[in-house]
Amino acid sequence: MVITPSKQHKSISDLEVGDLSIIGSKGELIEGPTPSVELPMHIAIHAAAPSMNWVVHAHPPLAVAYACERMLPEESYVEASRLRISLAGKEAPGSDALARAVADEIKKGSNAILLEGHGVVVVSDDPEDAFLLLEELENACKTDLARRALRSTVDK
Repeated sequence: MVITPSKQHKSISDLEVGDLSIIGSKGELIEGPTPSVELPMHIAIHAAAPSMNWVVHAHPPLAVAYACERMLPEESYVEASRLRISLAGKEAPGSDALARAVADEIKKGSNAILLEGHGVVVVSDDPEDAFLLLEELENACKTDLARRALRSTVDK
């Protein structure tokens, strides 16, 4: 497994091979800097869904806002996409409890999990698809927010 380290700017365009932590199958550091504190979550995801080779943990602004408010985008938009969104309850970043909560959502079939008060995780068997799912999740939240705003204006 390859994972970024904690507290490092993670712009894909800025990452170099030496910036990445290479992790063995038992979670041990093989090469590189100390891995992200979210390593337990990544390990749990891979154990729950071995075919999901790509895990992206990120903090897109609107999706994080939805996670903080324990909201999911309305199903009418999400149903038209490939997203299977769920919400994992508030657990400490890097904790085993968070790792279990996310793994449980993936076992239920989710491919996009909002982490209450924290961020998001998307999973896929393809790297490009994983990043597209992340973009789709943020767009689903943007569209939902716009629809809610318009609806509240129209309803007045």
